[in-house]
Amino acid sequence: MIQRIQSIYLLVATIALALISFKVPIYTLHAKLFMAQDDTKMFILTIAGALLAFIGLFMFKNRKFQMKLIRLAVLVEMVIGVRLFMVFKEFEVSLNINCIILLVFALVALILAYRGVKKDDDLVRSVDRIR
Repeated sequence: MIQRIQSIYLLVATIALALISFKVPIYTLHAKLFMAQDDTKMFILTIAGALLAFIGLFMFKNRKFQMKLIRLAVLVEMVIGVRLFMVFKEFEVSLNINCIILLVFALVALILAYRGVKKDDDLVRSVDRIR
């Protein structure tokens, strides 16, 4: 059901994480730009987050599983943030602001999607109580 607002949020999160994976440089070290493909762990994390959000997009019939996927995608986003912080502290690199903005944008979209799915689930439960 693509007309639900949480589906749009999940699509936005998927696109943002895919952009981080393939197009946006993550950090700069000694005037050289590093992409997610250069750091295997970061690449796997960003692809996993994008796949979780994309799979969650199509799980609209199973709201409980969709909420679990979204929570897992948020957890992956947090791990990506911790990984970036560790790289920043260890190598004294300068992080790319576009990458940070896309990460925050994807995290906010995932949180809003979770709230939308939760609201739908609560609505269905309240209607079931009335029957």
